[in-house]
Amino acid sequence: MPADSTAVLIRSISASDIESMVDCVNAVFSERLYLAYVSSQPRADSVAYFKSGLADGYPRIVAVDGDVVAGWCDVNPTASSRVVAQQHIGRLGMGLLPEYRGKGHGAALLRTCVEACRGKWDRIELSVYSHNQSAIALYKKCGFVEEGRKREAWKLDGKVSDVVEMGLLLK
Repeated sequence: MPADSTAVLIRSISASDIESMVDCVNAVFSERLYLAYVSSQPRADSVAYFKSGLADGYPRIVAVDGDVVAGWCDVNPTASSRVVAQQHIGRLGMGLLPEYRGKGHGAALLRTCVEACRGKWDRIELSVYSHNQSAIALYKKCGFVEEGRKREAWKLDGKVSDVVEMGLLLK
């Protein structure tokens, strides 16, 4: 549990964050509520994935408390390089450990990441489950708008939610 929420730094990910980043992502996966993946992949695969992301130039922002990654927000291209008409679109993903939620860290992560996207993409899109009302409120507060809804597209552990599609134009 964080001793002092003011000690949390919001910054670009570095190589020294990768092991803790894997732990953070796996912890959010294991909640089985917020991400499409609900279990961790082999640790070596996760480490390799995050290491490869250090050089790609895409925004990867972390919330760090001491040497613990408490959350992340990143944006990757939506389409492959062959889909030329969609090269202006990035896809956002984020997560935060439970004990860091509700303290402004998610908003700081999101705003920092969106700013890092300016000049790189014209549009950012995301998907969020309708049961995640706090995330939807955060996205709306930061300028994202609901653009569509896939009814009952999330079904897990006896629960059903819609998948809400949201977008932000960076003009």
